Amino acid sequence: MRIMVSIAAGVAALGLAGCISVPETSSPGAAMACQAGSPMVETSLYLGMNKPGGTISRYQFQIFIETEVVPRWKEGFTVLDAQGLWRSEEHGVSENEASHVLIRIHDGSTEASAGIEAIRDAYIKQFQQDAVLRTDRQTCADF
Repeated sequence: MRIMVSIAAGVAALGLAGCISVPETSSPGAAMACQAGSPMVETSLYLGMNKPGGTISRYQFQIFIETEVVPRWKEGFTVLDAQGLWRSEEHGVSENEASHVLIRIHDGSTEASAGIEAIRDAYIKQFQQDAVLRTDRQTCADF
């Protein structure tokens, strides 16, 4: 139901592979200098698998991917299985929740962002989620 920060070693390993450090002083809109590839944006969506009254089945999730994600991200994307942990203010305890992380490398255009937002909105509505966490970071990519 609530989306959480995912604890996934695979995400950390993926994020470190081929990294080029960017000075902390660079502004978010500043052009990135790439040693290889081109400046791109890496977006991650964190999708919790709990919903009111139960959980989202593997089948339901796969149908969501096929109907909402694939048509918008034809160029490709990555799906990681993850386990999220977050603090429930309501229950006063730490909650565990199976989740998936969708990762897409894109050009950062308004059109790309609109597709990402459409996926977030569809997931929230279809599975009665409180939120879907989105992170964006500048990166360099070469395909």
